[in-house]
Amino acid sequence: MFAGLLATACAPGAVSQPPQVTATGTPEGTLRPYPSDTPTLTPLPTDYVSPTPSPTITPTPTDVYYEVQLNDDMYSIAFRYGLSPAEVMTANPDVDPRAMTVGMQLLIPITPTPPPAATSTSNAAQATAAPTAEEEATQAPPDCYLDATGGLWCFALVENDQDSALENVSGVITLGEGETARQETAITPLNLLPAGASQPLIAYFQPPLPADRTASVELDFSLPVMPDDQRYLDLTLEERALDLSEDGLSAVVTGTVSLSADQADADYVWISATAFDAAGHIVAVRRWDSTLELAAGGELDFEIRLYSMAGPIDRVELLAEAQPVIAEITP
Repeated sequence: MFAGLLATACAPGAVSQPPQVTATGTPEGTLRPYPSDTPTLTPLPTDYVSPTPSPTITPTPTDVYYEVQLNDDMYSIAFRYGLSPAEVMTANPDVDPRAMTVGMQLLIPITPTPPPAATSTSNAAQATAAPTAEEEATQAPPDCYLDATGGLWCFALVENDQDSALENVSGVITLGEGETARQETAITPLNLLPAGASQPLIAYFQPPLPADRTASVELDFSLPVMPDDQRYLDLTLEERALDLSEDGLSAVVTGTVSLSADQADADYVWISATAFDAAGHIVAVRRWDSTLELAAGGELDFEIRLYSMAGPIDRVELLAEAQPVIAEITP
């Protein structure tokens, strides 16, 4: 899984009822993309500049390196360069993403090119026909955002309204239609999606992008988690503060995550933070990874920084996951 962030909104058009999308191969109940209140993409404002600093890339054949800063993680570093966390980890096989230190140099697997002059999408490229009633009943539009390299991040919120948890939820996000359409697999920041919870599916499209940037999402896979499954621990999240910058384009969430004494020690702890604007569009995603094990009966402090990709942050939703330490089997 990836470790850290990420993402344009859509043209007007209300959806009266949340669309229901039944995931293939799951028990009774519905796993559905959570609808925004608008069914198509809209461009970023023409004067908008992403608050996340873009790295300086020079048009030379030399390798590109990034120096790890305080509060960096593999997820946010990959996002800055329009890459997946897996690509950055593959390029740095000797680096433990859970134990990166300030000043560490990471090789960024890209061909250095100057960034595009603008980060917004043109009105002409975004103009599309409104979806039909059938399409609205089966799909909810993702929120998609251009990055500094000309690629596109797309987020689609998925809500599990079944009675049991699901894991390994994935989908396919399609950009455009017909022969020029492109598809990318979209996955969630956490493996586990508890009953009644939601988290975003995330996909990235490398440039060049098709002229038609209408985005749609379909769920294609999930597995039910049995009620007696012992592979996941029950965590308690306590949010202490949400500090927004004056312009609302960045946020810091702090709090604690704890584990009851009657459970096993946690091998890892992941916290997914999803930021929304006032209209309910996803504008930032980041996953926090603990570098320490969480003992039964203990707690960990967390701090998560988020940077909006399209306007002020209104709220942040958190979701946590942990699995127990696996005892070593001695011969």
